[in-house]
Amino acid sequence: MIRAARLLVVSLLAAIAVPVLASAQVRPDSVRTDTVLVSVPVPPSPGVDTLPKRQIASDSAVFAREVARTDSIRRAIAGDTIKDPLARFERPDDFETSPRLRFSREEILSSGAVNLADLLDRIPGVTTYRSGWLAGVHAASFAGDTRRIRLFVDGIEMDAIEPRNGGTIDLTDVQLWTLDELIVERAAGEVRVWMRTWTVERITPYTRADIFTGDLNTNAFRGLFARRWRNGALLQLGGQQVATQSGRVNAFTGAESAAGRGDGTVQGFMARIGWSRRRVSVDLFANATSRERDPHTAREDFTDLLAYKGARRDAYLRLGYGDTLRGFWTQAMVGVVRTRLEGIGEAVAATDSTPAVVTDTIRGRTQQLVAAGYRTTRWSVSLTDRARPINGSMLRAPAIRGRLGGSRYAIGAFAEEDGADSTRRVDLSARAQPFSWLILTGAQSTRTPDSATGRLNGNTVRAEAALRVGRLWVGGGVIRDNTNRFESPVILGTPAAVLSSVAAQGVLVSAAGRLYKDVRLDVQAIRWDASQYNRPQMHVRTEIALISDWRRKFPRGEFSINARIWHELRDGVPFFYGAAAGSAPADVRITERANVVTGLLELRIQRATLFYQYRNLTGGAYEQIRGITMPPAVQTYGVRWEFWN
Repeated sequence: MIRAARLLVVSLLAAIAVPVLASAQVRPDSVRTDTVLVSVPVPPSPGVDTLPKRQIASDSAVFAREVARTDSIRRAIAGDTIKDPLARFERPDDFETSPRLRFSREEILSSGAVNLADLLDRIPGVTTYRSGWLAGVHAASFAGDTRRIRLFVDGIEMDAIEPRNGGTIDLTDVQLWTLDELIVERAAGEVRVWMRTWTVERITPYTRADIFTGDLNTNAFRGLFARRWRNGALLQLGGQQVATQSGRVNAFTGAESAAGRGDGTVQGFMARIGWSRRRVSVDLFANATSRERDPHTAREDFTDLLAYKGARRDAYLRLGYGDTLRGFWTQAMVGVVRTRLEGIGEAVAATDSTPAVVTDTIRGRTQQLVAAGYRTTRWSVSLTDRARPINGSMLRAPAIRGRLGGSRYAIGAFAEEDGADSTRRVDLSARAQPFSWLILTGAQSTRTPDSATGRLNGNTVRAEAALRVGRLWVGGGVIRDNTNRFESPVILGTPAAVLSSVAAQGVLVSAAGRLYKDVRLDVQAIRWDASQYNRPQMHVRTEIALISDWRRKFPRGEFSINARIWHELRDGVPFFYGAAAGSAPADVRITERANVVTGLLELRIQRATLFYQYRNLTGGAYEQIRGITMPPAVQTYGVRWEFWN
């Protein structure tokens, strides 16, 4: 038994020891392990070239260029800083039911407006007059009186000193491409247009080129350049050349028809140099416009518009402190305007049907302005003193403006003593939004002219209300204007005369806002109880626009579309053409009813904007000055391209 047990133990020990001893005999490098082998190259010895010399030189040059490019981008990003802005004149407060009468630079360019008259068409109560295409006569009036529309450029009022225009500004002299912002202040008794000229704040140089062509042999070029430096200095230059030719030439077929409306050329130039540091700035601005226009031949038995060749030059020097958007600010400005009328043919003596024309005339006027104010989120107040030396006397026009309230309730006042037309003005405005879906506005204006002017005291009242329907504001109101006396607009070929109008009341209808998603609607209509000199009884303007960046498709904003179509319906406008002899009625001529449709399409790709505009889509004949037929359908197309380089 004992012997058998020993043999069993020895057998078990041998069974255990044999595998162990066998594994101990296996070489370590013959065992397969789960590892990854990495090949590490050994660098060559110092001084030994392993690549051809040409490849070494090429790689070094590529590396150097890449480093230089990266450094230049880094310097550009670091250097494209925002410098302190130049002084800007006080913006009037908004007492409208919608901000539709406030235009930024982009909104001005994308509106389809070729001059200021196209923007004034959006204001109920304003009547515009055109004799032709780009170089023709363009004017406007409020309630029939052209002097109740006042224009201001950076605070300097544009005075109508041209002897041929009879105290009316030709809106062709207002260059929209020079503007950064345009705000229409719609007081009850007059319309004030505040324009702020174009400035830049970035260090990176800015360049823009506009080119367009079209029917009526229309060809235009516009170029702008701006640069700011790190020390705050500023340089801006811009120029425009627009030419049209009598006779109609189709932009696409080249077919030419018989000669028709007189047209011509318009040249514009602007320049600015300036400097700003923190809250102090100084700048010198100049703007010049030259025009040459062919005569406008009226239909038989109507008055022709004479040819024109002249120029207008405006300039000012401004010293400013502070920002008119907040806190204390003050500005001092000296402006000068000079107009030149070159004689064409012989002088024309004044008759009952033709105004007098001087062959060669140069007129000039200076304007000094000092203004100061303070603005907070709840209230603001400003004082302005405007002085003009006229005929050896210094005419001063001090003014005060104030506002009290916030976004829901606000009241405002504007008072001016003896402006350029020797009239004292007081305007009161109020706006209330008691609910998110209701806006109420009201305004009153009084005008007290000097007794020597022969004009009557005026009082105008306007009240409006708007209800929000979805994303659309639908409103209406009334306006009442009392008896008035004003000068006939001789710029339109009418004889010089003082006209009278009786008290009138008008009904206002409006709708503004988003109709559906990016589709917008703007309807403005006014209907007076009767037509009077220089204004129609009814005027309706309707615009439908699709304005979208399509961010879902283009999240970086490299594309946008601006498609608009607007329709203008205007009753006939009566014009005074002279008093008849004896007891016969006066010679009053009424324009034909105007019914005009215009379309605009703009596509922006990156920084380039392609545009196509078709005016008077129906091609029907219409007129805005009696006897002067407007051009038929006019097509224009072109590109606006800007660069920050």
